[in-house]
Amino acid sequence: MLGTDILMSRALRYVLDQHSVAPKTYAMMPTNLRDQLESLVYDIAEDMRYNQLKYFRPFDHQFEFFKTGDSDRRGILAANRIGKTVSTCYETAMHLTGQYPDWWEGHRYKQPITCMVAGEGWSQVALVLQNELLGTQDVKMEQNLGTGAIPRDCINTETMRNDGANSIGVEVKHITGGYSYLLFANYTQEVRQLQGFKLNLAVFDEQPPDAFFSEVVTRTATTQGKVLCSFTPLKGLNGLVSKFWNKESGYEFIRVAWDDVPEYDPWGHPFLLKETRQQLERDYLPHEREARIAGKPVMGKGAVFQIRDWPIYRTGDYDFGSMPTIKRVIALDLGLVNDQTVISLMYWEPYEKMAFLHKQIIVQGIEEAVPTQYINHLLRPEVFGTPIVLPADASQQGRYTMSANSIRELFESYELNVYEKAIMNPPDQNGKVTNHKSYGINQMRQMLEVGSLVINENCVDFLSDAQNYYVDTQGRFSDPDDTIDSCRYALLACLQGIAEDWDYRTPQERMAMQRDLYYQRKEIRNNNPLKNTYDPAQ
Repeated sequence: MLGTDILMSRALRYVLDQHSVAPKTYAMMPTNLRDQLESLVYDIAEDMRYNQLKYFRPFDHQFEFFKTGDSDRRGILAANRIGKTVSTCYETAMHLTGQYPDWWEGHRYKQPITCMVAGEGWSQVALVLQNELLGTQDVKMEQNLGTGAIPRDCINTETMRNDGANSIGVEVKHITGGYSYLLFANYTQEVRQLQGFKLNLAVFDEQPPDAFFSEVVTRTATTQGKVLCSFTPLKGLNGLVSKFWNKESGYEFIRVAWDDVPEYDPWGHPFLLKETRQQLERDYLPHEREARIAGKPVMGKGAVFQIRDWPIYRTGDYDFGSMPTIKRVIALDLGLVNDQTVISLMYWEPYEKMAFLHKQIIVQGIEEAVPTQYINHLLRPEVFGTPIVLPADASQQGRYTMSANSIRELFESYELNVYEKAIMNPPDQNGKVTNHKSYGINQMRQMLEVGSLVINENCVDFLSDAQNYYVDTQGRFSDPDDTIDSCRYALLACLQGIAEDWDYRTPQERMAMQRDLYYQRKEIRNNNPLKNTYDPAQ
């Protein structure tokens, strides 16, 4: 709810702008003309009190956000105190009422909608969302209802469902004559309470838990509904934030920093003055400043790879075939049914100690359950003959193959160049060999930080998994990590000299050589038909 002084100041600014009168001219007006204008100012102020949507004036960054309306998932990753929640709440009010200003370029709903707005807890929902939309933190104070983004005459108070000071839901009159329905929710609710209804619009204020987000957006599926999000990314590059930051399909966002926001609001009132910014910057903890000042995701607690700018290259940036010392290796992280198998191709430059994760193939579902299907990927001419490293469980008979053979035996039967031992960590100072994950992860982290492990931009699943990779207080790494483990095995192979030189043969030469080898071995088998038999004398 705006105070009387602010309402009067805005009303005066509105009247002067409507009549193209400069403030200096107004101050020099004859008394009778000023009295006429002031009478009009009082009328506008009274109308403005309960109809703020009509007089809403956005910042430039809010205009830019509204223009992203064609996207299904839209977000504002923003610094503190720049009006991100105001943006989503005023847009929500427009959709609920159907009252769009002349300058509106975003999405329009032509009929009443069902909308849910959600925040971190009931107190936060009331303090921020309820206050911004309905004009009050306590719905029992009826005189304040309608002083928020939703006009007073659009709020059907007879339908309002309350829980003490908090509103649970209320009907909002739409310009078509029907009624939209506004629901309030919070992230502490049990997910099962969110099932069984449809939504046209879901609005999240600050980052929701993944399960909560998944359940709510499911409510928008059959309505082709929209999602609005606004958050200062203090929880790190994970969950919903990572979907926006990595520009996953269907997700569009704007990032707003203090530098993008003027010191004065569109009404000419002080908004975020320079001295205020300087004091806040001193108040913030160092690791929070980028998130709170620039809207960049903070490196969250427990994040394994605390990397802001990932070392990424494009296919074609390097001509590996012309690099005289280049080596290569293939590594597999194996999955059972309903768990993916990941095949990684890595190039290694031993003199510069540079590793290039060039490609990852993810095999899952029906194809993953039949190993001969993903063996086809390893028989391709462009990679055939490359050494392959496998984890320890690849030697377990019957595991992964649905037969008496192990994966290792199956690969060898196809004449694949399988490294003879399971891929492990190098021996420690006592000569002990282990497969502890933390060693390889630390090697990856250090090399990523200095740019000696670079990732092809097409390895999108690896980048997504790595940017969301966390370790808890018990030292347990998060899931999913199949792409990470596959890369880890490949890197361990490179560091231990298992990667082999590029053979500089064409794919045709490589396959012809393998064909000849196959026939030679077949001839040897045909010329040696003897089988081992039981000899009681032995």
